[in-house]
Amino acid sequence: MAMFDAIPNYLKGILLALVSTGLFVVVGVLVRMLSSTIDTFQILLFRQVVFLAILMPAIKANIPVLLKPKKVKLHLLRITGAFFALYLGFVTVSNIPLADAKAIGFLQVLFVALISRMCLSEAVSASRWFTILVGFLGVMLIVQPNFADASFFYIVLGALGALGAATAVVCVRKVAQTEPRITLLAYQAIFVGLLALIPSLYSWQWPTFNELCLLILVGAISSVAQWFGVSAYKWGEANVIANVEYISILYSIALGYLLFAEIPNSIAFLGAAVLISSVAIPYLYKAIRPNARADN
Repeated sequence: MAMFDAIPNYLKGILLALVSTGLFVVVGVLVRMLSSTIDTFQILLFRQVVFLAILMPAIKANIPVLLKPKKVKLHLLRITGAFFALYLGFVTVSNIPLADAKAIGFLQVLFVALISRMCLSEAVSASRWFTILVGFLGVMLIVQPNFADASFFYIVLGALGALGAATAVVCVRKVAQTEPRITLLAYQAIFVGLLALIPSLYSWQWPTFNELCLLILVGAISSVAQWFGVSAYKWGEANVIANVEYISILYSIALGYLLFAEIPNSIAFLGAAVLISSVAIPYLYKAIRPNARADN
């Protein structure tokens, strides 16, 4: 813990976000496996129920805090954004090629930069915009999406999901400054689950044992990833932490190779180099010039 305390705040946020992003990539693979037989609302409901079960001891210990939220409107906005981000993200990844869905999801990074600039008064300098856009270019080179096979309807849904995710993370950044993590985690677990309950009952089917295990894994891994993600936004500015999302494509490449023997082509390797450079160069610059800010 002493070693972690010695790390600069922005770097704490980045390290926590790297863990969170990697875990959410694993969740995406599991959702893809489940979506052919289990309805999307049902997957989302199971995710939230497992999340709530894990949080229950902390919820019981913090009931007085949970009953007195300080920023009710931001909580409502965050829950709404999280619901649409999760549901539309699951729908998109289940109905169009994975590379296309991943590419659309990265619009979140651009949306976060715009919203955090307008609503949080966070400085997004020219160099930060350059980093974001170069990173996005690297992602496109890696995934090489072919939108010819993707329905325009699902492309729009994916973009709306990315906007919902961006809204949620900006709200997390704002609320995390004044309220404990348990408030953020518990409210999302309870209210996103309630929003998913009725539509999931409408198309309910009992999962097999293997499907049940996968559903529990989705909830458990998502819970851990959510905790790391909320913690990341407590330490770092929203537009900086969101940029770490680009690294998830590198995790996806690694999983594709390990699970499906998918070997990227030369253009994808070039994109990986561009992506890594877009993230690393600002911090190398900070190391060379200590008075400069890495997040500018």
